[in-house]
Amino acid sequence: MSIISFPRRIDAPRRITTPRREAPARHPRSTVPTSTTQVTRERAGTRQVSLVKPVVIVLVALAIGVVGMIENGARQVALYNLQTQLQNDQSNYAEQLSTFTSLSAPSVVATQASSLHLVEPLSVSQIPSTSLGATLPLPKFAGHAPVTPRTVR
Repeated sequence: MSIISFPRRIDAPRRITTPRREAPARHPRSTVPTSTTQVTRERAGTRQVSLVKPVVIVLVALAIGVVGMIENGARQVALYNLQTQLQNDQSNYAEQLSTFTSLSAPSVVATQASSLHLVEPLSVSQIPSTSLGATLPLPKFAGHAPVTPRTVR
């Protein structure tokens, strides 16, 4: 229950009235119907004409709606097909990438080089990768190398 209560209006709410439009004056027909059946036929004809127009409008709107839904469904099917094709292409690319990467691994290259008698490696060690833009520190040697002159006198 609310603590705040608003006072009730005692006077009745006012009705807003709009001025009514008068129907345009109809011109009298030149021929006067001779029987009452002819009058009812004319009235029935005007009633049918007045119902046909809204029915046609509704049917056209429904047809436009159905065509729009069909086109939307066709677009969704096309997007699904494109998405499936994209996923297939991405999986094929990943398979090819792993295949080519494994073919160029250092151990594979050393094995193929030894089978061609190009090198005789004692062991294969993996070197950590480094960016080409990074400056590398100077190598550290354990022990000393004998100094030999390049020229002999």
